[in-house]
Amino acid sequence: MEMTVVRRYAAFSAWVRGPAQFRRFRNRSSSSKRNPSPRRISADTRKEASLSATNEEHLPKWSSISGWAGTCHARCQVIRCADSTEASQQAKESNLWLPRGAGCSYGDAAILDQGHLLLLDRPQVSETSSESSDSVIVSSALTLRNLLSTLASEGLTLPVVPGVLDATVGGLIAADAHGKNHLNRGSFRDVTDSFQLLLSSGEVVDCDRSHNQELFEGTIGGVGLTGMILAAQLQVIPFAGPRALVEVTSTPDLETSLDQLHRQAQRQEHVAAWIDPTSSGASFGRGIVVAGTPVTGSGNEKTVWNLSRGCPFPPGLGRMLTPRTLRWHNQLRHGFTRGGDHSRPWKLDQLLFPLERWSNWKRLYQPRGFHQHQSLLPPESSPQAIRNLLKMACSGALGPTLVVAKCMRSGGGWLSFPDQGITLTMDIRADQDSENLLRRLNEEVADQGGKVYLAKDSTLTPGLLARMYPDLSRFKDLRQRIDPDRKIASNLSRRLDL
Repeated sequence: MEMTVVRRYAAFSAWVRGPAQFRRFRNRSSSSKRNPSPRRISADTRKEASLSATNEEHLPKWSSISGWAGTCHARCQVIRCADSTEASQQAKESNLWLPRGAGCSYGDAAILDQGHLLLLDRPQVSETSSESSDSVIVSSALTLRNLLSTLASEGLTLPVVPGVLDATVGGLIAADAHGKNHLNRGSFRDVTDSFQLLLSSGEVVDCDRSHNQELFEGTIGGVGLTGMILAAQLQVIPFAGPRALVEVTSTPDLETSLDQLHRQAQRQEHVAAWIDPTSSGASFGRGIVVAGTPVTGSGNEKTVWNLSRGCPFPPGLGRMLTPRTLRWHNQLRHGFTRGGDHSRPWKLDQLLFPLERWSNWKRLYQPRGFHQHQSLLPPESSPQAIRNLLKMACSGALGPTLVVAKCMRSGGGWLSFPDQGITLTMDIRADQDSENLLRRLNEEVADQGGKVYLAKDSTLTPGLLARMYPDLSRFKDLRQRIDPDRKIASNLSRRLDL
């Protein structure tokens, strides 16, 4: 027993220091075992693997599907459509359906109990077509990973790069996704010129800012409830290169963290702040601000975005996730940076997708999964509101395992999340009290004049939704006109009476 604890702590220490250290630890460990017993894979494990978002092509027709974070579940019939014609036919025949991309919504936005999930087949080859030199037309089923790789080979990229590589173009539009450069470039709404939309009736319509404008505004951020996006025209810009010059700055407390975040967001392209929720006293809210700007001509465009999953997440590590080990991890992370502030070249994917180096990092939260609570707080209430939310979140059994803050600007879209202020994202392990905690957080956000991101939500109520989204009535009116029978629905729309 004692050796098991020692080995687990050694694994945890190696993991904290990064993939390379953990890989060396794993190699040493495997070579020291003379007769390692093969891992037994149970039928339940195989079934769970078959239901992951990245393996949906193997799903049986009726399956138990979960949200990406593993806390929301529904029994759905998955129907794959080869093209828009087949999707239109399925939309006409189905009495209850929901468009689904890669299933990257954390909560219940992409599941529909006792309904049909319509998926477009993903292109075998990442194909794009250009109407001009500054835009491309792509299938909505194309993943961000494949789209970025294809564009990079042509010396192009997207102005806005959200942090979820496996999400589809359709999903990114439906969530009005944003990246670390929202203050400078906006959200996915700002790069979407037009799209084709399949309505509940089976009709396909073209939408842009001047034609079918209401459908355009209601669909962007509308979490799939207006119809299925079939294809989209997206803006592109020249790709500077696969490297960025990054400044890493440690901060001693919350006020300094937010001040440094604002300062860097005015100077740099991609900016985010990691906040330590386990710190207390004068150091409460200390953090690390990471800010970077792509370096022009920094390398071969063809080599970027070819991201492979890095070091596999060590099994059993989740059992070591306790308030004490979380506090140790955060002390180490902040301590390694303190006094060593620096500016140096990074790989661009390391800046934009820090979690991609870990394979299946969600295992940390098994078996119950986790919640990601993302809120937008207006500028006038941000500092005190963030302090209140952090203290409230820390009252849980474990507290938030990851806290990230970013600056944002005013957005659009009736149910779009981006707006002026600071967005605070907290990962919270699911337990018997986590949903009650999330409801208290939602109340605090509403009291501060903020909003909660629907693509990650699973606990919001209709009353709080109306307080957070002033254009909600316009969205409901649009839904009533184009889908009076509510053929398109989701567990989220049922919960929020959309």
